[in-house]
Amino acid sequence: MFGSLSLRIYGGLGLAIVLTLVVAGIVFFSLLGGYRAALVDNTLQQRANQVMFGVQQFTQRNASARDLAFYLQNQSEETGTVVFLLDSDGTVLADLSPGGEFTDLELPIDLQDVRSSPGEWISGEVDANGVALPFLARLVPVGFWRTPRQGGFIAVALPDDSTSEIVSDLLPRLLVSGLAGLAVALLVGLAITRSIYNPLRELTAAARAVGGGRYETRVPASGPQETRELANAFNRMTSEVQANEQTMQDFMADVSHELRTPLTSIRGFTQALGDGTVQDEEQRLRSVQVIDDEARRMLRLVEELLDLSRLQAGEFRLQREPVAPQELVTHVSEVFAQRASDEGLALRAESEPGLPPVTLDFDRMVQVLGNLVDNAIQHTTEGAVLITAGAAAGLGFVRFTVRDTGEGIAAADLEHLFERFYRGSSVARRRGTGLGLAITRETVRAHGGEIRAESTPGSGTLFVIELPVVAPADSG
Repeated sequence: MFGSLSLRIYGGLGLAIVLTLVVAGIVFFSLLGGYRAALVDNTLQQRANQVMFGVQQFTQRNASARDLAFYLQNQSEETGTVVFLLDSDGTVLADLSPGGEFTDLELPIDLQDVRSSPGEWISGEVDANGVALPFLARLVPVGFWRTPRQGGFIAVALPDDSTSEIVSDLLPRLLVSGLAGLAVALLVGLAITRSIYNPLRELTAAARAVGGGRYETRVPASGPQETRELANAFNRMTSEVQANEQTMQDFMADVSHELRTPLTSIRGFTQALGDGTVQDEEQRLRSVQVIDDEARRMLRLVEELLDLSRLQAGEFRLQREPVAPQELVTHVSEVFAQRASDEGLALRAESEPGLPPVTLDFDRMVQVLGNLVDNAIQHTTEGAVLITAGAAAGLGFVRFTVRDTGEGIAAADLEHLFERFYRGSSVARRRGTGLGLAITRETVRAHGGEIRAESTPGSGTLFVIELPVVAPADSG
């Protein structure tokens, strides 16, 4: 029944309001009992004093008992009270109410208490036909009776109907007020519910659209702070999904492009060998060599793609061990010393003294620095390539750098330098698979570090790697 969020919120809010009103009503009516009792006491006291005032006036004027009785009957009718006359023994002589329905009633009066307080009212209660009838009794002057008896009593009672009218008049008003409050509360609850539900409904529709491939879908940030934050998070997520989807499409296009050239070459030379077009032994060997080179190129590309994929997924385990920074840079310089010499370049390795050992995968970091040195030698026609190890600005980090004096990198290429298959705008940088620097960055990040490049065209390039001395644990 309440499967919908809006119905749950609205229904829950309505139920809470109804329960609140019910509890408030119960508390009110429990307090109303005390209010009614106090109202009865006050009303009875006022009307009894009013009746007694008339009795005293008639007594002072020596009025007849008949005139007084007639007056008391009128007072009883006007005030809604029942007036009893009792003799000195407490026997009811007369019921002066208009109906006279309580003539046979016996009032439980403690005559001693009444006589001991001649100027005060003594309260009591009598059962009149199953209804509690409160009353006040008081001693009256002897002269009132016009008899040899030594005075008597007067009692004023208040029927239940006299105060129930006030309560019965109050209840409908309270009911109308409660219903009006309930209606207003439900309207306010509806507005609050819509402010929460509508943004969620828009998010649901947007999520379905994104699930259907419309990654450009966005939702407006509206409603309470929580729904606005949810909308902003959703928009960021869809932006990332859209960017990842575009990256995947570009990746597939790049892989297809990279594989097409060697496959085309292999297919062409294979057909030439198969249909007898190549008959000369030297040409046949050349064709076989080309097929082998292209196959190796594809294998290298696939291996690099697998390495990059495992690194980005955190599934590549590094064989970490403490390594002295100077040992690493010295080893890389020795590996590339002959090649640099063949190119007519100077290759130097420098290290600051006192550097702490760095926990890293030696082979992988040799691959990282080797890739940077290889690129530096490739793009430097004269001058030198310098590999250094030193202390980083941040505590607990060591900095490795590779600097060359080559052609430099254009500013437009720097921001894309570490992307997959990006090989720059210059002809010299279009060689290779375009995966080396992407793998380099992911390997550095797997060690908990970062890499950046700084370059000015014509003034060489500087690559900076900062690694923590204590590497984080592998996630794979």
